[in-house]
Amino acid sequence: MPTAASVGLSRWHVASRVFAATIPAFILANTLSIALGFLVPGIKANGVAWATLLSYAIYTCLIMWIFSVKRLKTVWLSIVGGIVVTSGAAWLFYFLENRP
Repeated sequence: MPTAASVGLSRWHVASRVFAATIPAFILANTLSIALGFLVPGIKANGVAWATLLSYAIYTCLIMWIFSVKRLKTVWLSIVGGIVVTSGAAWLFYFLENRP
């Protein structure tokens, strides 16, 4: 029989996963698509459109991954680390493309 503490902890884990699947996962999918948009060769509009369409698949995969991983700490560390890396890559690609 589950205790009151374990039920409260379980509710906290579910709420944390739901939050991670909404805003942080969306930010990660968008920063990754921005970074990928710089890498697509050819016309810039085609690269942005391709990366935007890919971001929907990435976001869907992120949501499924968030609810399939056993450890909540792994979810948050991966999402925050992914946001830092992909946003840094996007800024780097932006500055490399627009340098004088």
